[in-house]
Amino acid sequence: MKPLRSVLWCSLATLGAGCLTPAGFDRGLDGGATATGGAGQAGQSGQAGSPGTGGTPAATGGASGSGATGRGGTGGTVVSTGTGGKTTGMGGTSSTGTGGTSIDTGGAPPPPPGTVLYVDDFSGDTAGSMAKGWIADTIDSDPTKGTWSVVSDNGNLALQGAATGGDFIMDIGGDQSWTDYTFQVDIKMISGSSFEFGVFGRFVLGSDKGNYYEAYMDDSGGVQLRVKLNGSTTTLGSKSKSTTGAAQLNTVYTFKLDMHGGTISVSVNGVARVSMVMDTTLSAGGIGLIVNSGTAEFDNVYVTE
Repeated sequence: MKPLRSVLWCSLATLGAGCLTPAGFDRGLDGGATATGGAGQAGQSGQAGSPGTGGTPAATGGASGSGATGRGGTGGTVVSTGTGGKTTGMGGTSSTGTGGTSIDTGGAPPPPPGTVLYVDDFSGDTAGSMAKGWIADTIDSDPTKGTWSVVSDNGNLALQGAATGGDFIMDIGGDQSWTDYTFQVDIKMISGSSFEFGVFGRFVLGSDKGNYYEAYMDDSGGVQLRVKLNGSTTTLGSKSKSTTGAAQLNTVYTFKLDMHGGTISVSVNGVARVSMVMDTTLSAGGIGLIVNSGTAEFDNVYVTE
């Protein structure tokens, strides 16, 4: 699935020169009640009971006397016994359906609650090319220190960031007019040591640098939330590795950055890592992906409001 709307960004490479546009169940049936047959006639052999409605019969002939036909309950286990005889008709086995309506997400985590603003699983992109609707940052990161491209991972297309230096490389998407939203993405580190990976939100260009909220995990498993404003960085919250242990290669981490009003939260794999931080520095902006000192794959991007 591809972006829900066009993405327009101010050029990061030539900030002062102009603008750049990146290509951009079944319900279970109630069992029937036990039915009782009529009186049997003495001296005759019992006859098999007729099958209950909805089931396959299993009947046992009775001694002297004939039991009348017992009527099985719909879908349930039915026993019918004739008086004077021993005719037992067995109804069918009941079936139980599963309630609710399922949504196929192809094994990916479901989107965050709310109205979907944007979704991208890169399935419409071409391996070896840049992802449509995303642009590599050239202002806050050095483009010579890494690359961004779509790759095939066992047949699944994902966006890969390969950072060769000792600083973040960044890829930017979304819409700078977005205000209150939740940004979720799956991230898998493929290689690296002393690495860092994560996301940012409410990205806009400042006077000479990008302004944004940045949430990332390092190789120890620690999580940081920071705000960057005109080149200055402030840590808003952090969580040590003690709750999750060290980050592992080739393991998918579902990052979620929630920004509503001045309340900012970060969760990883559904566990809150930095909760309810209050900050009103930034009120609107787009999204981005970051990796440092290694190679990471990003997939299943959701933005909801």
